[in-house]
Amino acid sequence: MYSKLSLRVRLTLSYIVLIVISMTVLGVGYYVKSSQVILQNASGTYLGLVKTSNKSLDAKFATVEQSAVNMHLDEDLFELFNTTDLQARYLNYETDRKITRILQKYFPTSEDVYSVNLATKDYMFGGNPFFWIPKKDFSASDIYQTGLQAVDRTVWIPTYNLLEKYFASTATTSSKDQFVFTATRLINLSRVTNNLLKAMDPQAERPILLVNFQESMITKAFQESLVVQGSYYYVFTKDMKIISTSDRSNARSLQQEWMRSLLTDKSGTRYLKVNGEKMVVCFDQIATTGWTSAVLIPYDNLLKTVPNMFSYTLYSTVMILVLSIFLASFFSSRITMPLKKLLWGIKQSGEGNFNTRIDTQGASEVNLIIHRFNQMNDKIQILIKENYETSLKEIEAELKALNFQFNPHFLYNTLNIINYLAIENKQTVISKMLVELSEMLEYTAKKSGEVAFREDVSYLKSYDYIMKQRFEDKFRIEYDIDPDLYRYTVPKFFLQPFIENAIIHGLEDCEEGGLIRVSGHIAEHLRIFTIEDNGKGMEASAISRILALSEAAGHGSSKSVGIENVHKRVKLIYGEPYGITIESRLQAGTKVTITLPLPN
Repeated sequence: MYSKLSLRVRLTLSYIVLIVISMTVLGVGYYVKSSQVILQNASGTYLGLVKTSNKSLDAKFATVEQSAVNMHLDEDLFELFNTTDLQARYLNYETDRKITRILQKYFPTSEDVYSVNLATKDYMFGGNPFFWIPKKDFSASDIYQTGLQAVDRTVWIPTYNLLEKYFASTATTSSKDQFVFTATRLINLSRVTNNLLKAMDPQAERPILLVNFQESMITKAFQESLVVQGSYYYVFTKDMKIISTSDRSNARSLQQEWMRSLLTDKSGTRYLKVNGEKMVVCFDQIATTGWTSAVLIPYDNLLKTVPNMFSYTLYSTVMILVLSIFLASFFSSRITMPLKKLLWGIKQSGEGNFNTRIDTQGASEVNLIIHRFNQMNDKIQILIKENYETSLKEIEAELKALNFQFNPHFLYNTLNIINYLAIENKQTVISKMLVELSEMLEYTAKKSGEVAFREDVSYLKSYDYIMKQRFEDKFRIEYDIDPDLYRYTVPKFFLQPFIENAIIHGLEDCEEGGLIRVSGHIAEHLRIFTIEDNGKGMEASAISRILALSEAAGHGSSKSVGIENVHKRVKLIYGEPYGITIESRLQAGTKVTITLPLPN
């Protein structure tokens, strides 16, 4: 049934099938790939930002850990604290200043560090312009007790409000609030003496190291990670205590379920429902503290900013286009096969194979055209002998007629007699001219068509000699011809008419100083000959008339018959692409270019 449909209906059905398949693949592919691209971007880009922020924080925290270890062997601190009577030293201002300088050596001033202190049961060492930690009765705080237990490693205490913890009677928020998190460790000092490690007196009190970091340093670290609108971060401990967060609004109530789900892995990306909203959560663990950092990105907002979706759409479109082309090629090949056969038959006929026949099946529109084509070839084959062979004979006759214009053979013997008379009367110049003219006529008497280029140049130089005698050297001719050109043949008399035209017409008003330059060279499989003169030049209409290209061409004019003859012969022998071009301007000379093919 499909084969009986018209060509238009079959093509329409094919296009519909292609469109349906393309749109289906595009829609399904876009939906499936969009989820993968979002996850890939979140994993590759935002997780990378989270890890970068964590590495920055971890480097700072690791420095604290290393500095705390190095302090254990500080000799100055050992001398100060290796005593059972610290009360006297507490009251010494210079001692306090000395300890402060020691602390600054291990913990240089930084915008992230709020304060660095060494604390004992009764006193606090270390200064800060904004120092809020009480220097007495600090031993009653939970932070001091935590530091006493931190014997083997540094303990990190989650973020708290200094003002609220030590001074405020209520939990009311104040503009003076200072949120910090603390690294604390017991410093068990030692000294190396004679390659032996000497520990502190067992009765001497070990100080507690307190390094307070401003909570804002974490906010700065994660600032570049919050590039998607509506995203925020959390840093929390394994006990799900908040270290820092950018989600300070009351609109989102803290739910610990999603935090707990992240603690099973150290790093990764997950889709989670947080407060009823679909979020992409990128999380990573800080190695030094064991805290988990998480950036929460709204899924819908992330979808709007994913640039790779455009690339995927472009690639998908290209793939679908390729598939469509393949299917179109398959269907169209079945539909247009008769047309291909017809085109093949037309090509064969164009090459002269008029006996070509194309098989036809069915009665469709294309098959009807093929049947008519076969009939046309039959008629052409009948007429070919009558027309084609006759045309060949006409061309051959025209070539003979054109060459006959330069075949005055009957004058040859007469000129020889005149030459003998000139010699007897001692007329040398006349004799030389007659010899040159005789050689020209002998060359003219040879068969028409193509001749050796060397012979044609010899004929041209004989003509050159006679014309110089005639016009008493009012002009000269220069030759610049590539020797390689002498190996080929050229149409007979193809340069002489242009020399004659230059002498008689171009230089007719010239009394002396006339110059004609004849040159020839090979360029890009072409033989190019030029004849230039410095005569009076021609108008464009005269050029058209000489080449017989205008309707007003003067075919009977003696001024152009020789040039027109050469132009016609070149085209008849070599074909239409070759022939003569003329460039000229009044009072600026004329340049004639003859282009011939280079034989293989």
